[in-house]
Amino acid sequence: MINKYGGRCGACDSWVEAGAGRRIRVGDDWGSYHPGCAPARTAPPRGDHAGWHDLPLVGFDLEGTQREPMRTRIVSAALTFPDGTQRTWLVDPGEPIPADATAVHGITDDLVRAQGRPAREALAELGTAVAKLIADTTPLVAFCAGYDVTALHTELARHGLPPVGWEQAVVVDPSVLHREVERYWSGGRQLGDLCTYYEVEPGTAHEAASDARAAVGLARSIAARHERIARMPLAELHQTQARWHAEQGRDLQAYFDRTGQARQVSLEWPLETADRD
Repeated sequence: MINKYGGRCGACDSWVEAGAGRRIRVGDDWGSYHPGCAPARTAPPRGDHAGWHDLPLVGFDLEGTQREPMRTRIVSAALTFPDGTQRTWLVDPGEPIPADATAVHGITDDLVRAQGRPAREALAELGTAVAKLIADTTPLVAFCAGYDVTALHTELARHGLPPVGWEQAVVVDPSVLHREVERYWSGGRQLGDLCTYYEVEPGTAHEAASDARAAVGLARSIAARHERIARMPLAELHQTQARWHAEQGRDLQAYFDRTGQARQVSLEWPLETADRD
C-alpha cells in the first residue's frame, strides 16, 4: 500500500515523502520504503504434512465477454485433470466479443465463428462434465471461483440447460486462501503475481487450460506451506472459504466506500445470485 505519512526508509534510512513510497509489513512491524528499496517477499517454506493437496484435483477456468459474471458470455473453458489431460471448449457466444475482452484473452469474433462451437451445444457438454465431477465428489479448483461458477450457472440458465448442483460441490479457490494466509499482503493479487510468489509455473495468462493448471498448482502450493489449511476436511474448507470470502469482501467494500469508489463487492461465494449493478 502507498505510505500515507512520511518517514525514514526501512532499507536505506533516507526520507520517504508521504505518498511517494510503500508501506509494508515485515514480520510484526510496518515500515515505509522507497519503491526501489522495498524488500522482496518470499513465501513460507513448504512443509512435509499431508492434506487435501495430496488428493486428485481438477482445475476449472473460463474466459468471457464481460467482467461481471452474470452478464458475461462464455467464449472458452477448460477442465484440467490430475493425469495431465484436459478438456477445452471454444464457444461462439452468438454476439460480438468486446474489444477490451479480446485484449485480455485474445479470442476474436473471427476465431469463434471459424472454430468455435455453438454456445448451447458447448455449454451443455461443459455443464454435464462439471456436474459429473461434482457427483463423483471431485474437488474443483478455480481462481476467483465466483466468476467461473456464476458465469457457468448463468449461462446454463440462459440457454435453458440443466443447472449444476453447486450446493453439493467442493470448490477450492486459491485467491481466497491467499487472502486468508497473507492478510497484510501489499503486492499484486492476479494469478500470475501469486504464482510467482508461491513458485508455481503460471503458463499463458488468460488461456483457460493454462490458468486452470496454474490454479491447481497454486492451491497445492498454499496448502503445502500452511498446514492448518491443508489439514481441513474438504467439505469444511469449502464452507470456511465462503465465510472468509465474505469477511474479505466486507473489508474491501469498506475501503471502496471510504475512498469514494462506487463499486459493489459480492459477499457470496462461490455462486453469486445478485447482480452487482
